[in-house]
Amino acid sequence: MFHVVGRGIFRFRPRLIGGSSLPRDPAGRPVGGWIAAGLPHRTWIDPFLVADLLPREPRLVFFGDGRAIYRSWWRRALVGLVGGVIPIWQGGRRGAVEAYLEASGSALAGGSVLVIFPEVGPPAPLGTARPLGLGVAYMALRTGARIVPLAIGGTHELYRGRRLDVRVLPPVAWQALAGLGPAADAPEPWSAEERRIAHAVVAGLSDLAAPAVASVHEATEPPAGLVKRWTWLTTAWR
Repeated sequence: MFHVVGRGIFRFRPRLIGGSSLPRDPAGRPVGGWIAAGLPHRTWIDPFLVADLLPREPRLVFFGDGRAIYRSWWRRALVGLVGGVIPIWQGGRRGAVEAYLEASGSALAGGSVLVIFPEVGPPAPLGTARPLGLGVAYMALRTGARIVPLAIGGTHELYRGRRLDVRVLPPVAWQALAGLGPAADAPEPWSAEERRIAHAVVAGLSDLAAPAVASVHEATEPPAGLVKRWTWLTTAWR
């Protein structure tokens, strides 16, 4: 659908950079079982852009805001087109978090790619990402899945003919992000040590992705004086 509407009608110009870094088997075929961390998440188009540019197989499973997804039938229909969804609801206690982590582990074990936009908090300046929540770190710690950072550029302001980039960074293990050796074991769930390492993982991920986030933003900025048509696309999802 994005290919027809996004590329055809809206004339978006999506581009995948660094696709050779996506995990593959020895025969060169795309494989699942990894976490795609997309950042920065600016507008509604980000999950559709990722779904359009990543391989059709293995299946994508998105972590998404349950309120935003389920508040209308057309939102549910659109999100269903991009892949599976694990809806996240506000106010969950430990039991709810465990359920989310279990669902994540099941998706990864089944060979899917788990897609999460891990930022939290208010908008950050263009060319930067917001602080990262601990969820992506706990997913990696509990499952052992590698994280593939996806730096997204051009989605903060949409208009007809907009260039949109996704830069793929090489897969990285939670041990490397936390500054530990590759043989380090995951800490006990819910321990103070797990929380400490989770903070180190997201700090490492933020530092790793920062240069790519800045470069894709700069690369997708339009030339001065460009006439932007259909700018209502920026807020079309609201």
